[in-house]
Amino acid sequence: MPLPASRAVRKVKVYQVDAFTDVPFGGNPAGVVPDAAGLSDAEMQLIAREMALSETAFVLPVSPAGQGQADLRVRFFTPKAEVELCGHATIGTFWLLAKLGRIGAKGWGRELAGTGRWREVQLVQETGAGNLPVIVRYSRGGRRIDRVLMAQARPRRLARLGDAERAELAAILHVNPFSICVLHRVGDAPAEIWTTGLPDLILPVLDLATLRALAPDHGRLAELSRRLGVISVHAFTLETESPKADAHARDFSPAVGIAEESATGTASGAMGAYMAANRLGRACAGPGPHTLLFEQGHILGRPSSINVEVDGEEGHPSAVRVGGRAVTVLEGVLRF
Repeated sequence: MPLPASRAVRKVKVYQVDAFTDVPFGGNPAGVVPDAAGLSDAEMQLIAREMALSETAFVLPVSPAGQGQADLRVRFFTPKAEVELCGHATIGTFWLLAKLGRIGAKGWGRELAGTGRWREVQLVQETGAGNLPVIVRYSRGGRRIDRVLMAQARPRRLARLGDAERAELAAILHVNPFSICVLHRVGDAPAEIWTTGLPDLILPVLDLATLRALAPDHGRLAELSRRLGVISVHAFTLETESPKADAHARDFSPAVGIAEESATGTASGAMGAYMAANRLGRACAGPGPHTLLFEQGHILGRPSSINVEVDGEEGHPSAVRVGGRAVTVLEGVLRF
């Protein structure tokens, strides 16, 4: 809904940050409003719509419930609705706050012991998915930011797709039904719904050729996603572009107005937990912790690199962290 024309003009500083990349125009872009205090829900929704990015993050003081537990509150809006958590927008937000000098000795967070190579500052963000730790890692002896790591909610397997749902999904994706729920050189692999803050359907597909060929009917996929109660269908294969990567993924979220994303932090966390639980891939073959590297966004021309760390006993993931780098590509002032 448009704002009244007679109201006083407001000015709000906004940024666009490309997350899960270290080069401009790569990764997944997110809007960030680092000073959102005083904005109403309606204004935040309008700003997110105006930014026209998959998510825009708004940095706020902690709520009364978060006092003494969190350093700051972050709310996330798609162009259509508020969501509880967004991984790539979290990475972009805290990368930007670090660049602005708001994290560390003179700002939010506390120094961790770290290692000889890094110094680390930990913060807690209050989100709709709970109070979640974030670590900003710097090079030791300098101010260069190496990466941002966000803790996600405790991983949980919510459901496994049945035969009828798998067949329906194959038809929606216009793919041979024998090319999903199976991995090259691995064999059968289940399609499961996992959450580390948001519910995502993790869908294994045979190989890169199959993954590239997926052509979803977005209307039908949105309806199926709503019926299953998931934010996205996160398809992946163990075949990768880079030999250093552990999996290559595509993410479809038409139920929340996003046809496809080039990098998804929450879904990557869910996929990391899924792979650890099902012991898939070389990085998940033995006991944890597991360190994984995921590729995404290549088909969109925005290659992304997503680091995922999974703790827990073998086959039973208990904690997930997702991290990466980011680049600020735009800053400006919205007047409304």
